[in-house]
Amino acid sequence: MRLLVSMGLRRGGRPDEPLRACLREVDPDAGVVTRELWAEVDPGHTPGPGSHQEATCAALDDDGLVLQPAHTELWFVDPRRLAIERRTSHPLFHGLHSATPDGDGVLLTCAGTESVLRVDRRGELLAHHWLRDGAFEDAYPGIDDFRLVDHDALKPHSHHPNHAVRHEGELWVTCFETQACHGLAAGGRIALPEAIPHDGRPRQGLLWFTQVTGRVVAVDPRTGERALELDLRALRGTRHMLGWCRGLEVVGSRLFVGMTVLRATRHREVLRQLLLGEAGTKLPTRLVEIDLDGPRIVREIPLGNEAGGTIYGVLHVG
Repeated sequence: MRLLVSMGLRRGGRPDEPLRACLREVDPDAGVVTRELWAEVDPGHTPGPGSHQEATCAALDDDGLVLQPAHTELWFVDPRRLAIERRTSHPLFHGLHSATPDGDGVLLTCAGTESVLRVDRRGELLAHHWLRDGAFEDAYPGIDDFRLVDHDALKPHSHHPNHAVRHEGELWVTCFETQACHGLAAGGRIALPEAIPHDGRPRQGLLWFTQVTGRVVAVDPRTGERALELDLRALRGTRHMLGWCRGLEVVGSRLFVGMTVLRATRHREVLRQLLLGEAGTKLPTRLVEIDLDGPRIVREIPLGNEAGGTIYGVLHVG
């Protein structure tokens, strides 16, 4: 089995470096990284050389290529060669958090601009779903190219969409700030109130979500009923934070979950709330495998370096 983990890493392992996009291919049976791909965004698509660049949540396209977003670009990656075939970008790309195929288009979540975009595979805009009230143009006057705007400049966010997928005709959007997954056409809502959610991957007829405190929830979107709830802290026998839980994949009865080392500098307000009353050593950035038949934690595979590292997505590629 091969998994592709989409990450942001400081290549030299120094905490003063900006994050750079890295795809790490993992053999979960051997518990090792087998290959990796480092890539840089075109300098003309960034606010500057010191800005962070991360590979966020990817998906397999119908032709077998990986749709890999990287904040301001969409990459088409050949998973066999682990190489970028081509790239595309658009002035509306800002804080891309996920990419999923959608017929003749690709759905992209733009966390920074509270938007879900649908583009064709050349990067031409097909649809723009604005999640806030009012006109998009009125919210960001004077900005012609969002790629040149700093990643955090448009905060605070009202929604912060981090995953979008079309499932049985409905467009479902997972939102960090509302702690819910919203159906844009019919107005459905999957509440995830226990903690901030990410993901929303369609697997085995369900939508699978991570929650940053170490929870995994699988929901039937037709009924809103929860088919599965897992608390990884309970599986590990601890109340301590396991890391920033984000990114998952389901292969049969095997569940793979990304855990990012907790950082004091980003999501500071959120982390203060999550860590209230808790203590313990920070755990490293890693991939956690859970046997759903147990359920039990099978193994944990380190994926960061001396400066940590962020995990955004986990994808089964072979």
